[in-house]
Amino acid sequence: MRKFFFIAICMLFQFTLPAQDKAELEKKRKQTLQEIEVLNKQYNEIRKSKKQSIGQLALIQNKIRLRNEVINTINKQVRNIDKDINTSYVEMRRLKRDLDTLKMNYAHNVVYAYKNRSSYDFLNFLFSANSFNDAIRRISYMKAYRSYRAQQLDAIYKTEALYKDKIVELTNNRKEKSLVLQDETKERSELEKDKQEQAVVVNDIKKKEGEINKSLAAKKKQAQQLQAAITAAINREIAAARREAKERADKERKDKEAADRIAKENAKANPTTTPATNPTTTVTAPVVKKEEPKKIESYLEYNKEDIALGASFETSKGRLPFPVDNGYISINFGPYTIPGTNIKGSQDFITIASPAGTTVKACFDGEVVSVFDVGGNTAVIIKHGKYFTTYSNLSSANVSKGQNVKTGQAIGRVGTNLDGDGELNFVLARENQMINPAPWLRGR
Repeated sequence: MRKFFFIAICMLFQFTLPAQDKAELEKKRKQTLQEIEVLNKQYNEIRKSKKQSIGQLALIQNKIRLRNEVINTINKQVRNIDKDINTSYVEMRRLKRDLDTLKMNYAHNVVYAYKNRSSYDFLNFLFSANSFNDAIRRISYMKAYRSYRAQQLDAIYKTEALYKDKIVELTNNRKEKSLVLQDETKERSELEKDKQEQAVVVNDIKKKEGEINKSLAAKKKQAQQLQAAITAAINREIAAARREAKERADKERKDKEAADRIAKENAKANPTTTPATNPTTTVTAPVVKKEEPKKIESYLEYNKEDIALGASFETSKGRLPFPVDNGYISINFGPYTIPGTNIKGSQDFITIASPAGTTVKACFDGEVVSVFDVGGNTAVIIKHGKYFTTYSNLSSANVSKGQNVKTGQAIGRVGTNLDGDGELNFVLARENQMINPAPWLRGR
């Protein structure tokens, strides 16, 4: 009986964790498929355009990446199911051996009980005891023997039930594996279609390399104007912070000088007398240690509020919300190359493709330090301590300079690029250093 309970506990523990893993994998697969569905809707909207664009290619590449993730997740599910099937086979063989052993032992006991079934044998066994205590022990033994036979029978029934459950579980696992493999076949078919679409778009882009290069050159010029404007705005903030720091230092110095002057005047008005018995005694003035000026790591974090805001922004890396609810990164930070073409470029920000007119939201609390025009569209710079986020290529802005904004607050709407596609340029800077904003944004 103890062996039976041990087996049941081991089986329960063994199959609880994989079930959790299967649930997580299925959840991940559904989430990825939902992302693909969103991209499909966006792609169908873009296809209405007469010309192929880099944004369209980036969208297809994102679809291919997500489709590969789905296939990898399915493969993990298949491996888990195979593991469950193998484990079920092992458990079934072990349960079959246990069941055979239990039945054999029970059969031996039944045969023995049948051969010794007469009341005479029982009385003979009882009255052949050496003492009264020995007779009591023999009665207890007979009761325990009957109880043991009942437990044997109960163990057989329960082991048979477990064996049947394993057969059902194995059948279900096989059906589940069959369905998952069908899903994998379907996803691989969709992946091939995506790759074919990618090839078509790449060929169309390749035919228009000259036109696209001119467009990229114009975008590069706009990017340079944007970067110059951002640098100028940040430099203004640094200069203002330095002036504020200098004014505070000057005020502290003047206050200290005034306090020292008052102390000297008070000392002259109330002079201390020196004892006449010791005319050579002189009073040595205490040496005042000159305080070293405080080291300022960043003028932009001179105020306590700025220090707290910058620290909070820094600890939020990887958890900042996406600037738009409906969009994807079409061009990444740094150098990039269009596959299958000679088109190359580089940028110090990420480009987010999103339908024109989509609401753009602040990714963190801060202060608007600049609202300006770049190439006919609007840009907004928000200060977060020593960090700055810039939202460029807006069709309109809802905020003004000096205004405090909160995380998720609407600051404008997505405008169109030179190709007529909805696009947002998102810039992140630590003082004057441009950094890649993608790792700072949380997963969609």
